[in-house]
Amino acid sequence: MATYNAIKVTQNDKEFFITSLKTSLLRNLAFVLSREEDQLKGFQRVLNQNRAKDIAKYLDESKGIIPSPLILSAQPNAEFKYDNRNSKITFSNNKFSFLVLDGQHRLYGMILSENDYEVPVVIFNDLKTADEVNLFIDINTNQKGVPSTLLIDIKNLTGRETKKDEKQRELFNLLNTNSNMKGLLSATKSQLGKISKTTFNQATNQIFETGYFANESVNVTYKAVKNYLEAAEIILASTNSEKAKLTKSMLFRAIFEIFNDVVEITLKKYQNLKIESLLETLSPIGSLNYDNYVGSSNSVMNKIVLDMKKSFFKHSSSNLEIDSDIF
Repeated sequence: MATYNAIKVTQNDKEFFITSLKTSLLRNLAFVLSREEDQLKGFQRVLNQNRAKDIAKYLDESKGIIPSPLILSAQPNAEFKYDNRNSKITFSNNKFSFLVLDGQHRLYGMILSENDYEVPVVIFNDLKTADEVNLFIDINTNQKGVPSTLLIDIKNLTGRETKKDEKQRELFNLLNTNSNMKGLLSATKSQLGKISKTTFNQATNQIFETGYFANESVNVTYKAVKNYLEAAEIILASTNSEKAKLTKSMLFRAIFEIFNDVVEITLKKYQNLKIESLLETLSPIGSLNYDNYVGSSNSVMNKIVLDMKKSFFKHSSSNLEIDSDIF
């Protein structure tokens, strides 16, 4: 039998115990029951191996910490007991003693790690299957994590913001202040009818990685993107398609997938990136019926991008330098 110090907590007449256990111990005692493995009793999702490997890498290479506790349910073969007098828990070392209700990827990532970590755990005892399922549902619905778009927005406060992160943040703020996207960009959460910062960063990644503006200042990039979005909005409005709006996340991303191509064609043909020149280059995509693209998967977005490129991409590459007078 194993014995550990623990804190007993009671909330709404329900008890649980807080302690810490080594990953070497949990490797032998903890288990996950997924729906794919057991259609009758399973209720968790299948383990994502890549996600677990990323966690192991984060711990070993980045020397990260994971303070969030695993939530476990002691099974009958654990022979779990709590001693009120000395605030200790005891349990057997039998296999399948603890069902993981929350934190399976964190646990597996730690197990894959090169080190033996001490893991904070919350242990429930004497739960029936229905209680375990209800607790799993509560954790994954009512106790939601911080929105990814908020995490991106506050990243600059951590000192871990990359140069590209910084440029994307500055471009986001400039466009949200003075462009046709003013008030239509949401920095901290996903909102209907607005582009979240997560979508914005996905869309603008390649601008700062490849193409004419990869090494330009944010102010120069902003002028180009501002003109580009205004031209794109005019073209999309001319289609009379209900879905042809820049505030549609998938279309917003698709528009930026062709950004570098449009810039190259426009500079080659007109030697500037004025709105009227961009309108000429973008005009062929006005022939598409955007209501025909159903769904929100990457395959649908890729189909839009392919159709856009087919409509205008008939040119060769050209090496042109950015000049301050082109806007």
